[in-house]
Amino acid sequence: MDDKQSPEPVDLSDPELVERLIDELLGSYPRAAQWRQWREALEERLQKLLELKAKGIVEFPDLDERIEELHRYIAVLHEEELLTDFLEQQVRMVLGKARWRKALEGDEG
Repeated sequence: MDDKQSPEPVDLSDPELVERLIDELLGSYPRAAQWRQWREALEERLQKLLELKAKGIVEFPDLDERIEELHRYIAVLHEEELLTDFLEQQVRMVLGKARWRKALEGDEG
């Protein structure tokens, strides 16, 4: 006699499943939306510094260095955002393919 139980069927159209799988994949790593928020916040700060510089207002003695530093940080955040978004989209794509395959087999209901 086999004590193994078959796993419960998974609802591939469940949006919460997608989010749980993405969270599982990323672990404590931030989601793409969080990277985007951080990047946008730095872009706003950069824009303000550039506006001050254009007006001749020097808020910091090392203003040019701070501006360059912000450019570097923004580039890193943007790269992390793109990579994380790619991973999130891959999870959605895999589940979408599984739904499509299941529908073709006539098992969806």
